[in-house]
Amino acid sequence: MSKKPSDKGQLETIIWHLERMDKRDRMRTWGSFFKGLLSIIPVLAFIWGAWYFSQHGDEILAKIAKQAAEQAAEVTRQGTNSLFDQIKNLQP
Repeated sequence: MSKKPSDKGQLETIIWHLERMDKRDRMRTWGSFFKGLLSIIPVLAFIWGAWYFSQHGDEILAKIAKQAAEQAAEVTRQGTNSLFDQIKNLQP
C-alpha cells in the first residue's frame, strides 16, 4: 500500500515549484530586457544616419558627383588615347 503524501508535504512541493518558476521568470525578464536593448541599436543608428544625411547631404552628394566626374574623365581619357594610338598605327 502506497503512502499518501501529507498536506504539508504537498504544500512544500507546490512552493518549491513556484520558487523555480519565479527564478525562471526573472531570468526571462532580464533576457527580454537585454534583447530589447539590443534591438534598439539599429533603430538609433538609422535615426542618427537620417539626421546626419539631413545635415550634411549636400556635401555628401557633392563628393559623389565629383568622384563620378573624375572617373568619367579618366575613362574618356583612356578611350581617347587608345583611339589616337589606333589612328597613329594606321598611318604610314
